[in-house]
Amino acid sequence: MFLLGSIASKADTPEEFLATYRTALEQKDTNKLLSLYYTNGCSEADITTLKQIAPMSNFGRGKLTNVSFEPVPKDLNTIQIADGKKYEPTCPAEGSIKSTYVTSKNGITVGIEVLYAVQNGKHYLVTSKSTDIGWKGPKDQPFAVSVIGPGQQDVEIKYAWNVSGIDQKTTVIGPGGFTLMGQHIDSLSVTSNNDDTDVICTIRECPFFKKGGQEFYDTSAGKVIYSKPLKGKGTIEYKRQLQK
Repeated sequence: MFLLGSIASKADTPEEFLATYRTALEQKDTNKLLSLYYTNGCSEADITTLKQIAPMSNFGRGKLTNVSFEPVPKDLNTIQIADGKKYEPTCPAEGSIKSTYVTSKNGITVGIEVLYAVQNGKHYLVTSKSTDIGWKGPKDQPFAVSVIGPGQQDVEIKYAWNVSGIDQKTTVIGPGGFTLMGQHIDSLSVTSNNDDTDVICTIRECPFFKKGGQEFYDTSAGKVIYSKPLKGKGTIEYKRQLQK
């Protein structure tokens, strides 16, 4: 059992909050992690979703080497749409926390960023609350996008997709990998301005599976719809092929 916000309510200082968060990551303690979230305005369904995705969104693979406060990302899009719902933050973000992992297999450095906020002098992780938008079409599916290799942190990724019948597009710089919910990805491009870049871009349709009565998806399985390397300066691009 845990109480959402019970640990965060004691984190009066940034140092205490960051230390508690780091401990949750090092111990891969899901209950401690969930206790740090600010959930005012969340429905029961939102809480259930948070319990499912929080470990995947925070716990990295490999050795945790650093945890630090960072500014709010410039390309941050705080409103998301998925499965016929609009998701928006439970409170305005004060900044982000970046966790850095080094994989044991190939020594690649991977960064994970999550948002945090300060409410009434207390520090919390930010989650999302949902509003129904009335979508009656097929369920959105997860797409796993990875851009992995030397120079991945500097590449520009532009992508356009349709989610719950609404067209979206955005640009990000070097996240390494992310999961996208939607009906389909219309286009995705990766651009490098570095001669030393040597990355592989992969897009995968991820299957759902059920465990313990809950639904999850596997980002390491499913159909690969695009995979292409990018070496040095240049651009590679995926475009959806419409069925005739």
